[in-house]
Amino acid sequence: MEFPVGLGGVALVVAAVVWLLVFVPGFTQRSQISETSKYVIQQQREADRKIPMTKDEQLRRLINTQRSFSVVFGLSFLAAVGLWVALVANPTLIVFATVLSVLSLASLMLSRAAANQAAKIANAMHSRRLEVRSKASTAMASAADRRGWTPNPLPAPLASIPKSEPEVTQMADVIHISQPKRVLTGSEIDQILARRRAI
Repeated sequence: MEFPVGLGGVALVVAAVVWLLVFVPGFTQRSQISETSKYVIQQQREADRKIPMTKDEQLRRLINTQRSFSVVFGLSFLAAVGLWVALVANPTLIVFATVLSVLSLASLMLSRAAANQAAKIANAMHSRRLEVRSKASTAMASAADRRGWTPNPLPAPLASIPKSEPEVTQMADVIHISQPKRVLTGSEIDQILARRRAI
């Protein structure tokens, strides 16, 4: 079956119209959504930057800074020592050895500064917690005094309770059963079970 020549052009026009009506608006909506999400994320970051850090966050950040600069100090110190030893064989390495020595000294100073700041913040937080606890304990003590609370008296020991005669309980009368209960046979039990299974 052969298609006429003009049908291919019509199909191409129909495909272009479908492309323009269906896919192009989807692409524009997708780009608008991505731009909107980028804008929202940027606004959230700016709002997060404006929020002041708490003492816990400052302490965590200072501890991380102290640890990272301690690692930098250790690596640069080892590299500087290696370069100073290698300086005997190659005197041109003096520049690198000096730079690494200065870097290790600077990282050590930054690590110590961060550790001192972290210690100050930790001490301030600890003293604040102790102060809050002492205020809470004094408030609890004063509240107990205001209520007029008195402790419950302890019960008297059992030895001081006067002993009395034990109570005698009435026993029930004994009745003799003259006719024992009938015992079922095996065939009767089978019939009962068959009736239950049938239900």
